[in-house]
Amino acid sequence: MEACCEIILDLENDLSRMKDVSESVPEQLEYAVGQCKVALDRMRKLVVSEGFPDQKLEIYFFKKIKPAVYSKLLYYRAVFEIESNRNEIDIKGQKKYFQQQMDKIKEYMDKHQPKVQYYKCNFKHLDEKYFVRENNEIPMEIRGDQHLLDEDFFTWHDHTFSTIRSNEMLMDYLRKEMEHLESSGKETTEIFKSTLRWTGNKIDFAEILYSIHFSNAVNDGNTTIKELAEAMGYIFNVDVTKDIYKFYIEIKQRKVEKAKFLDHLKAILKRRIDEDDKFQTP
Repeated sequence: MEACCEIILDLENDLSRMKDVSESVPEQLEYAVGQCKVALDRMRKLVVSEGFPDQKLEIYFFKKIKPAVYSKLLYYRAVFEIESNRNEIDIKGQKKYFQQQMDKIKEYMDKHQPKVQYYKCNFKHLDEKYFVRENNEIPMEIRGDQHLLDEDFFTWHDHTFSTIRSNEMLMDYLRKEMEHLESSGKETTEIFKSTLRWTGNKIDFAEILYSIHFSNAVNDGNTTIKELAEAMGYIFNVDVTKDIYKFYIEIKQRKVEKAKFLDHLKAILKRRIDEDDKFQTP
């Protein structure tokens, strides 16, 4: 499973260079789609060659790991189509078009509400049915995509979960584009500038970022570590984006206490709570 995490990190690193590839948005999106396909193919080869030691890990892979990559492929394909269709439309037409796309997403989410609830609530009672490769029934909407129908690399609801995650990202993208169109021509508000400064070590900051990222606590996990590093770095006026992947390698290579700063924070919080409880006890 560690190798799969490396594939995801490599993909995020590749996607972070999208804008360096070309100034053309369609070309950037084509690059992103290509990188997602490469990552999926790497995962498939790994799964076929090594398999899973038990059903628990198989479920985890098809429920969490594969959708983390496959959802991005679906997302960038959808954005590519949207960007291609909006080129010849005026602002009013674009707003209408974006609203239609949001309505389609809402329709899908409503239609698959039980699966959406299962996804959002992280239910587990049907995992053996949904995320084990013994279910040969194939959804109509992906019958034409042979890459996804590989029986060694496919379960029914890894597709569903990936689509839900993709829809969440796509809805966020559409809302931002709508807001951008709404604000066109208006005065921009004063940009927030944080006065906070990170005064600790950068690698400690990276520990916090990776723990948040791997917990899926931000945007349900639909964000890259670099995006998180940029956002948090802006708040604390510290730039770790350049070395964010190097920091992760250094953390992994520690002989003991791999998450030593997080352990330190946990100990401090626990001590403070214990002290407060001690003084408040009558």
